[in-house]
Amino acid sequence: MRSDPYATPNPAMVQAVNEMFQHLENLCTDPSLIGSCPEMPGILLEKVLLTPLDRESAEYKAITREYNALREDYLKALVAHPVGRSLALLSVGPDGVQMMEQGRAPSPITDVRAQAGKPIQGRRDAFYCHHVIPKSTRPKDLNSVAINHPNNFVMTKTVRRGRDQSQNPHHLWHALILHPQLHRAPDHPISVYVVRPLFPFYPPLSKGFRSAEQLRETLKRYGAPELPEIWEKRLLEFSNVTNHKPYAVPKEYHELTQSFGDLYQKRNKDPAVNDQLRANLCAKAASFAAEFLPAGAYVNGKRLPPDHKPKVELPTVEPPKDVQPFGKLPVKRSRTTKKGIPANSPQPSTQIKI
Repeated sequence: MRSDPYATPNPAMVQAVNEMFQHLENLCTDPSLIGSCPEMPGILLEKVLLTPLDRESAEYKAITREYNALREDYLKALVAHPVGRSLALLSVGPDGVQMMEQGRAPSPITDVRAQAGKPIQGRRDAFYCHHVIPKSTRPKDLNSVAINHPNNFVMTKTVRRGRDQSQNPHHLWHALILHPQLHRAPDHPISVYVVRPLFPFYPPLSKGFRSAEQLRETLKRYGAPELPEIWEKRLLEFSNVTNHKPYAVPKEYHELTQSFGDLYQKRNKDPAVNDQLRANLCAKAASFAAEFLPAGAYVNGKRLPPDHKPKVELPTVEPPKDVQPFGKLPVKRSRTTKKGIPANSPQPSTQIKI
């Protein structure tokens, strides 16, 4: 027995995704804030009272089990939403959308190159479901279910390993902003500034657009509806900040993002080795983190002084207080045939026009 890739998402998840889009649209009415931080365009800081969790604790394991149970429904509901579908096409492309329709994280093939006498080559752009408030923490003023609510998710490009870290915003957020605050943090609630993207996909564009007409024409070719004005303005501002090119992590942070990926390599699983690597990473990242974090933020176990002025003053917001639990969402199961194809299941609904 296995999960049916073509089953429709749970209605509770569909409603939760609707809430996510309402929250994102209310979060920022000024598209010019997209360019507040050219190193990470389209990013706000969200101030949350958190207590770090032991990753071996029953609480952390329960949160992880719940997330694993609802992830497929989330991916399906995200691309079933009309705005989510159009945004997904612009970020992960038609192949990525079809993968999400089946409850799979998008990893479309890009940069396909064909040369005479050589095999066709391409690169997979893997996207990961990132928790804005890390699931390894306990929020003080939010229901614990909010950790696994779509309001707390963003699909972001992730590079597991390798020297080219230019396409790794996921590891950048962890290495530059989150890890320095949570490493050696006290075991009581502290203010942590988490990375809050203004888009459900990051980066939100796989290529630049210079006008709303160009953006609309691209969606029309995909057979997708036009986006509401608020999303058009955000996307065009993001494209303007990146000079109408694909977003790239600045080179000065590549060593940090690669070091964060090293924490999860098999060769570094020994607890003593891993702890030392985490300490080394935090020591390297501390000065960089202080350039973005405000006074009072914890960095490597110490608070930044009251007179501290960050080099980049990112807008700071508070988390939503009205997130309601949407319950435990069971993993859908379906009877399968001998060939492993779900019995009586519908075919994929999309025939995307390009």
